[in-house]
Amino acid sequence: MKVKNMTLIALLMAMTTIITMYISFPIFQGYLNLGDVIVMSMGLLIPLNLVFLAGVGAALADLLLGYGQYAFFTLVIKTIEAYIIGRWAIKHSDKKVPFYVFLTAGIWMGFAYGLTDILLTQNPLIFFTSFGYNSLQGIVCALIAFMLVPILKKIKNRQ
Repeated sequence: MKVKNMTLIALLMAMTTIITMYISFPIFQGYLNLGDVIVMSMGLLIPLNLVFLAGVGAALADLLLGYGQYAFFTLVIKTIEAYIIGRWAIKHSDKKVPFYVFLTAGIWMGFAYGLTDILLTQNPLIFFTSFGYNSLQGIVCALIAFMLVPILKKIKNRQ
């Protein structure tokens, strides 16, 4: 892998951590944040075998913010979120990634955190609250990431 690509990946990981930590709004047991914009963007910008690094950046934010109980789940959830977008983009490389792919990734994230919260609280009813606010985050981030696709394609073409 080229040094230029490694620098971009490191920058994206750092951006995921920083945006998750500092562009966030506390709510219920956790927080709403815009870090998923970068997680979703990483699905388009980095090789599919490295999308776990999107999860690493987000999990690091959990650890630094004191939500360590979520770190492992975040690593898995955000990796799959980026993978959904990256896999579609590779399979359909001749087409623009449609909004529904970003939306699917965002809804996946909401669903997965709903299940995570059931595991962590042992309260099945928490799913509905968790799914609601995490899906809202996923939808907002999907919309922003989708609007950034033209810029992301230019970045990818320079690699």
